[in-house]
Amino acid sequence: MNRLVILCFLLVIFTVNAQQQTRLPLRDYFFETWNTRSGLPHNSINSLAQTQDGYLWVGTWEGLARFNGQEFKLFTRSEITDLPDSGVRALTPTSDGGLLIAGARGGISLYQHRQWDTQPNAQAMVNHVFKSKNEDLWLALENDGVFYRPAKSTQDIPIIQNVSAYRIIEDKQGTIWAATSDGLYKIVNYTATLMTPHHGLPDAPVYTLLITREGRLVIGSERGARVLNGNVFESPHPQLSAESISSLLEDNHGDLWFGTINKGVFRLSVDGIEQLDAKNGLPANRILSLLQDRENSIWVGTNAGVFRLREAPFSSWGKKRGLSSDYVRTVLSHSDGSLWIGGSTGLDRLQNNKITQIKGTKQGSPYSVLSLLEQSQGDIWVGTYTSGVLKVVNNELVPYLNRDNGLGSNEVRSLLFDSKNRLWIGSAMGLTRVNTDGSLDQFTNEKELPSGFILALSEDKRANIWIGTGNGVVVYNTQTDKFKPIQFPKAFSAKYAFGFYIDDKYTWMATDRGLLRYQHSNGHMTILGRELGLPVDKLFQIVPFKDSLWLSSNRGIIEVNYKQVNQLLDSATKGSQTLAFQLYDEGDGMLSAQANGGSTPSATAHSDGTIWFATAKGVSTVKPARLKEATEIPLPTIVESFSVDGKPMLLPVDGDTLVLPPGVTRLSFHYAGLSFIMPQRLNFQTKMKGFNDEWVDRFHIATAEYTNLPAGKYSFAVRSAYPNTDWQQNDKVIHFEIQSHFWQKTSFKLVVFFIFVVVIYSAYRYRLYRYKQVEKELTSRVVKQTQALQEQASAFAYQATHDQLTDLPNRRAFDGWLADNFTDFKARNTPLAIAIMDIDHFKRINDGWSHLIGDQVICEVANILKAHCEGEQEVARWGGEEFTFVFPDMHTVQAQQLCEQLRKEVENKDFSSIAQGLSVTVSFGVSDSDNVDDYDRLLSRADQALYKAKNNGRNRVECIAS
Repeated sequence: MNRLVILCFLLVIFTVNAQQQTRLPLRDYFFETWNTRSGLPHNSINSLAQTQDGYLWVGTWEGLARFNGQEFKLFTRSEITDLPDSGVRALTPTSDGGLLIAGARGGISLYQHRQWDTQPNAQAMVNHVFKSKNEDLWLALENDGVFYRPAKSTQDIPIIQNVSAYRIIEDKQGTIWAATSDGLYKIVNYTATLMTPHHGLPDAPVYTLLITREGRLVIGSERGARVLNGNVFESPHPQLSAESISSLLEDNHGDLWFGTINKGVFRLSVDGIEQLDAKNGLPANRILSLLQDRENSIWVGTNAGVFRLREAPFSSWGKKRGLSSDYVRTVLSHSDGSLWIGGSTGLDRLQNNKITQIKGTKQGSPYSVLSLLEQSQGDIWVGTYTSGVLKVVNNELVPYLNRDNGLGSNEVRSLLFDSKNRLWIGSAMGLTRVNTDGSLDQFTNEKELPSGFILALSEDKRANIWIGTGNGVVVYNTQTDKFKPIQFPKAFSAKYAFGFYIDDKYTWMATDRGLLRYQHSNGHMTILGRELGLPVDKLFQIVPFKDSLWLSSNRGIIEVNYKQVNQLLDSATKGSQTLAFQLYDEGDGMLSAQANGGSTPSATAHSDGTIWFATAKGVSTVKPARLKEATEIPLPTIVESFSVDGKPMLLPVDGDTLVLPPGVTRLSFHYAGLSFIMPQRLNFQTKMKGFNDEWVDRFHIATAEYTNLPAGKYSFAVRSAYPNTDWQQNDKVIHFEIQSHFWQKTSFKLVVFFIFVVVIYSAYRYRLYRYKQVEKELTSRVVKQTQALQEQASAFAYQATHDQLTDLPNRRAFDGWLADNFTDFKARNTPLAIAIMDIDHFKRINDGWSHLIGDQVICEVANILKAHCEGEQEVARWGGEEFTFVFPDMHTVQAQQLCEQLRKEVENKDFSSIAQGLSVTVSFGVSDSDNVDDYDRLLSRADQALYKAKNNGRNRVECIAS
């Protein structure tokens, strides 16, 4: 009977659509935990919610926290006006984008449009609050029961009294259900009825409720979970019939999640029931809240912090999941849909998520597997570390060839069956070919090979055999029966060749200096290495998948776009382009970022659309389609703060215009893309309409600053995008207006002009009336007045092009100079170098001392720069703590030397007169105009060099040479 109940429940709850969706086993989720060390105010997570704008909200006993993917912003009684206590018990999003917050002392507040609207307090602690369809506010109170507050009323009307109410919910028919210490109440037309054990309920308190998408009521009680089936409550699973259930969730697959009092989390799906507890990664077994966000991550609130289960790009198999070894060297995709995984202590076959260990030992010890190969008939051949070549026969490893019967070495790192069905064996002592008649041919570094250490073998479409060694690559021509060495250019410094990928035009080689491309038509070689943006030197394996190349390395897995790599390698001006790549590591679900190489295949694409990589901690797999799905999720963009001359401003409501006083010199915007899957990889663009109508790339930088904007109306816009995707239509816009000084207003200018005309006219009339001598005198006065007006105009022009704090030229002056002169320098073929300088850790100076001290530091640094810039060299304040330099008639090297002198001057300067213990350093980014066609690109390269200096430790000069 129990089995029938379970089957019926699963068939009803988990719809056909939900069954068709792919789901991960709990063990394949990527786990992350946040607690007080991460910025939370308290570790007990009473409630979790996500509002329509994309923010995640966390309610704790010590306040409310808002999470944007990278940091928590804390709200306490000081921010939430009139909330009687910082203890937040319940969070409920509203249908119009707001958030209801209920506190431990009965306080209720509504957060909407960035403003707090405090509601009348309830008479006791609010365990839950929500708005019904008719806008009534329902309250579940500790010890006092269930109350409702009619719309547009402040009076709380009791429905159930003298019990502890924990949660209230409304079903599709408008029935209100209340979970209380007495059990489950059904409320119809404001009349409550207690549901009894006669209905299938346990005689125990009910803690939580859920209405599924199918409209079914699920309850969690002190003695198990129940689902309403008709008029009777039934247990969804025997294992859940007696557990103390504290929270419930239905995810996007239709699976049910059950948080318990002391046994962690259970998930019930068509695949059965799974449990996740403190032994398997949870910070604690007491679950207080559950939430699934819009990116389909599961958030678990415990009494030891927030825990997230995320469908990470990568999942891993290791010894805990049945592999013979955690140290995996090779992985092979078989034509029958299985995967073969070889490691330091044996060989395994993975099929249908089940591991089968292949039998076979040498003197009682398992074989250490280095390489794998599938023959055309489906047979598996195995290269080992110390036992030569084996073959799998009836799921058992059987010796085939070793040093005792003709193999050059027992260390076999690569195997290949060529088109003539000859077996090629790459070992540590050369190359062995097993002919179809069983005879052996040996090739060594004494004659045919540049090195006897063979790492990789591959056959191209012309039946040529490509051989990767510890000292370059050689190709065996099957028609001439000769070996032809492929000479790596000395400039590449490449030596080891770990793997091949051969397409119609190129042979791609994974080497110890990057990705090398060999063109079949002319033998021309190019290399994608660190110089072109690759984050590592050494690559092991190349796996093509659709429009990408996946590269394994010691620092993780790198994804690059095949077309963009070719464009970059084909470009004559390689330095003007940037490699777009994604580097995946432990933060993306890998147990170890150290992918293994030196044996083949160490990575492979599988028939189910996954890619597998051998690593130092198991075999890791990624499904690129899942990555693409993640980037198609709508990505909200938020402007989080806006400051004027260092003072925070209240952000305007959408559509409103913020009016700023005259004389504003610095505007700062801090923004975020609300992605919790890959927040650190998001890219941003900003635009200041009214100043520059073009989108400006900010890359990963989440701040934008503007200085000395003239009076007028502006619109600041920001948008975000996932890596390697198009920009979404998610612009966030802030409208503001900078007011004019009275002398800047048109009316004032008209009055001045009118007065001026009147004075001129009067002078003219007076001149006609007086003698010629008086006429000369008046003419002289007019000249003097005209000169005075010109001087005033010059003063205004000076103010518009100079920074008020340092009296240096400002960004406008610098941009104007560069725009006016760049073309002339290019036309004369005269070098021009620029530099961007940034004061290191300037925020620490402002935070540690004060903004006044920060301004003094800026002035002192400006004085140093002015004192050491000579001749036609120009220095300007770029904005904030950034300065720019122009070095006419100089290349990068000369400008770098001058910047190094300036860096030392600042580093050696004694700033103790400004503040005790204060020391200041600066970082420079330098570039020149060689091979640059426009000054924006010149600035971009200098900016990239500055980021390089920052990333390399600051207090240094970095350059991007042409």
